[in-house]
Parts: sequence; C-alpha cells; structure tokens
Amino acid sequence: MGTRSKAYLIEFNKLVTGLNEFDFTLDDQFLAGFDYSPVEHCAVEVDLKLTKSEHMYDLKFDFKGTCRLVCDTCAEDIDLPIKQKFGLLIKLSEANNFDDSEIIYIARTEIEFDLKQYLYESLLLALPAKKNCEGLSEPKPCNQEVLKRLAYVEMDEDEDEDNGEDGDDDDENDPRWNKLKDLLN
Repeated sequence: MGTRSKAYLIEFNKLVTGLNEFDFTLDDQFLAGFDYSPVEHCAVEVDLKLTKSEHMYDLKFDFKGTCRLVCDTCAEDIDLPIKQKFGLLIKLSEANNFDDSEIIYIARTEIEFDLKQYLYESLLLALPAKKNCEGLSEPKPCNQEVLKRLAYVEMDEDEDEDNGEDGDDDDENDPRWNKLKDLLN
C-alpha cells in the first residue's frame, strides 16, 4: 500500500455543504509510492467533484491523461490515453468499514480521508485490458523486428496446420473419448 500524502487528503472540516472541487495529478512521483506497480510512468489529471450532504459524501472522479505501458503485441513502450470516470460514496457511520467496494463507511469522528490508494486502484482499473498500438495515431511506435518474428512464427504454425500436424486429430482417434461419448447415449 502507498504511503500517506497530504496532497491526496480530503479534510472533512474544510468542506462546504454542496459542491466541492479538487484536482489531483497522478505522475511518476505518485506511482513511486507503490511497490511492484505495473505502471511506472503516467501523466493523468483527476478532476474530483465532491458533493457534501449531512451524512454522506458523493465523489465523482474524472481521469484524463496517458500512461506508459508495454505493448502486449510488440513489447514496445507506448503512451496509452486514459479517459475514465469513477464514483465513490463515503457515508458517516459509527465505525470505519472498508469492506464494500462502492461505499466506504467512516466514523463520524474522522476528520480526513486519504484518497491515494483509491486513486491508484482506479488508475489501474482505467487501463485497457488489451494494451497495444492499434488505437494510437500514426506513426505508431511498433517494434517492427518483433512483429516480423511474430509473423514468421504464425506462418510456421499455418504450415503445420496445413500438414495436419496440429495434434487435434489424436483426440478423435483416442478410444477413451469414444467411451465418454457412449455415456451421452
């Protein structure tokens, strides 16, 4: 877990009833506070609109920026755009409870809440599942040497399938599978 930072604290006693706005910057220094992070470089601006009511805080986060990641296809470093919105509710209660993923219950005696861990986890959730150069503008930073090798490997696999060396035919001739098929009848 990251270390505590004053830059990401929400101090409840300084909030006004109604809309409160905050801006956070998630950068390399922010990421340095987290061990084994899959992201080492980013430049993401977070706009937070916090609405305070008597017993609850409604937080709306808007993430915009880029994260440098390794392309899943060509293994080149790429800057992927990040644009995502998240919401969080903080409710006042008798004791702290962080078990719910969408609502955080905090004791009425708490005077501040550190958003650093939530911002980090939201940043990771904002990353695309498939990280590649496809959606990037030209010229793409693709590693052509890796792509050539991948094309060569795919070409070899296609030739093996044409020759019937893919190994799937063994399943059809295996008598154990025939016995299992008899169970369906």
